[in-house]
Amino acid sequence: MVDKNKIPCVVGSTGLVGSHLIENLSKIYPKVHSITRKKVIYNSPKIENIVIDFDNIQNEKIFSSSNDLYIGLGTTIKKAGSDRNFIKVDYDYCIALARNAFESGVKRLSIISSVGSNPDSKLLYPRTKGLIERDLKKLSFDHVSIMKPGLILGDRKESRFTEKAAKYLFSLFNPFLFGGFKKYKSIHADTISQAMIYQVSKGKNGFYCLEFSELLESSKK
Repeated sequence: MVDKNKIPCVVGSTGLVGSHLIENLSKIYPKVHSITRKKVIYNSPKIENIVIDFDNIQNEKIFSSSNDLYIGLGTTIKKAGSDRNFIKVDYDYCIALARNAFESGVKRLSIISSVGSNPDSKLLYPRTKGLIERDLKKLSFDHVSIMKPGLILGDRKESRFTEKAAKYLFSLFNPFLFGGFKKYKSIHADTISQAMIYQVSKGKNGFYCLEFSELLESSKK
């Protein structure tokens, strides 16, 4: 049973998975908070946009104990412009949001990471994702669910040629990914959003990492 008294908060709500989260949560809850850097206009009266200063998250009054938190925030190294800016978005902002939420009484959180994440990796992307997972575990939330998809499918607002090419290639390889390689299968953004919503609203307490099979299973519940 979903607690309709909760107000889910979505960070990264204009992104691929975040936009699905906003849409799907607004079908379930009387109110949803979309937390953004710039003002966003929504047609639904259920969705309230909250604009914050991401460089001063520690000073923002964003959350309360009535909130659940969904983090879909992320960028690419190319879009960020530098390794430092990438880390700022994918680690600094995310961990600051989580700490702010925890200190404000939020009990349940779900975040998008990536398959292959590893805090000890020599590669920036998997290392950054692994570090945020590691440090989220240090916060005593009742529930944390880490989504670890492979390539995320869906219609992005911006065109990314290399990503479109990768999607095409993965569509060819997907049928041959099984056993230990199944976790690398591409998956649609809406499926990830449904899995996140299930985990936060109905999942058991604890710290969970969900790869392809677990994401599919959770999305259908």
